[in-house]
Formats: sequence, C-alpha cells, structure tokens
Amino acid sequence: MKKILSIVLATSLAAGFTAMSVGQDSKTQDSKAQDSKTQDSAPQDARPPRPARNGGKGEAAAGAKIGEAAPAFTLKTTDGKDWSLADAKGKVVVLEWVNPDCPVCQRVMTDGTVAASIKGCKDQFADVVYIAVNSSASSKSSLDATAAYLKDNKIDVPALLDSDGKVGKLFGARTTPHCFVIDAKGVLVYKGAINDSQTGDGKINYVVQAVSQLKKGESVSPKETKPFGCAVKY
Repeated sequence: MKKILSIVLATSLAAGFTAMSVGQDSKTQDSKAQDSKTQDSAPQDARPPRPARNGGKGEAAAGAKIGEAAPAFTLKTTDGKDWSLADAKGKVVVLEWVNPDCPVCQRVMTDGTVAASIKGCKDQFADVVYIAVNSSASSKSSLDATAAYLKDNKIDVPALLDSDGKVGKLFGARTTPHCFVIDAKGVLVYKGAINDSQTGDGKINYVVQAVSQLKKGESVSPKETKPFGCAVKY
C-alpha cells in the first residue's frame, strides 16, 4: 500500500511541476508580446527625428562649407538688375542676410554695427564687395521694404532679393544677420555672427576680423561662429 501511495504522490508532484513550467512559459511569452505591442505603438515623437524636408531648418543649416568654393548664384537687385557672384571674381565678398522686420537686424543697423563692418572691410580692401541679401520668401512686404530700409539707415551697398529663398538655402543662411566671407579665390572662409554679442555690446566684429586676416595672409580664425538674430523667413 505504501508503495502505491508513493507512486501516486510522485506522479502528482511531476504533474504539478509540469503545469507550473507551462504556466511560466506562457506568462513569459505574453509579457514579450505585450512589450512588442508597446514598442510598436510608441508615440512618433519618441522615435528618432527624420531629416527636415522642403526647405526646413535642417536643409538651410547644411549650406555652403568652409574651405570650399562658395556656391554660384545670380539674383535681382532692388533696382531690378542682375547681380552674380561671378561679377565679383578676384575680390573679397561679404554677404549679410537682412530682414527689415527683424528687431535684431534693425538693432545692428541702428547701433552702427553694419556700418562699422562695411568700413572695417573697406579699410582692408578698398574694392571689397559687401552685399545685403533678403531671403524672406514668405514675406513680400519685407522684400519690398529692403531698398528703403538700407537707404534710411544710410547703408549704401547692393541689396539682393532672394524671392524664392533658394540662395539662402544654398548658403545655409539661418538668421538675420547671418554673414559669409568669401576670399578673392572664391572660397568660403567664414560664416556666422556679425560680432560676438547679440545684445549690442560686442567687442569683436567677426566679419572685419576675417577680412583683416585675409589682408595679412593669415588663416581665418574662427572660421565659423553661431549666428544670432531672427530666423530667416523661408
């Protein structure tokens, strides 16, 4: 009788262990399935961002590269004439992105920063070509106001209207002001802020410094700084 009871007990225990094992495996698989479902239903913004498209900031930020030939382009001036970068071949060129509606752009105009940039560059190279570019494609009023804006601030430089924003994106212009210095060989040597302070107490004018270094035959440094101001209104 004892032998029979021992066999029955052993059989029951084996069946119990088997049931527990099957139950645990089932729970594990259910847990994995739930985890997979949770990952699949994760919010889109929790996943790695996609590259910007259709003229987004990512596209504009790429732009022209330091040490390479500046992108060729042709734009209309405010008086309706064509102006091409090729027209300034053999000369140092400074491009400054502007927007009459931008408070920061207005500030660097009214406090004399832009005038000082132009004078400082011309003190180094009398034939330096300083250009204002407006890429406010989404704001016709800004484009239309460009000529008067420069005249009212006594800034006598050619002003180009990038009415579809293509040239701004080509260079990677992000703010107003955003400045680019091109050497006499057509190579981009500096891009970034006009000076070292957005608040108006700047000590270093990066544009003039870059042009001065070119005049001395030195390597431009810094080659790139973070631009400040209003975002270009593509």
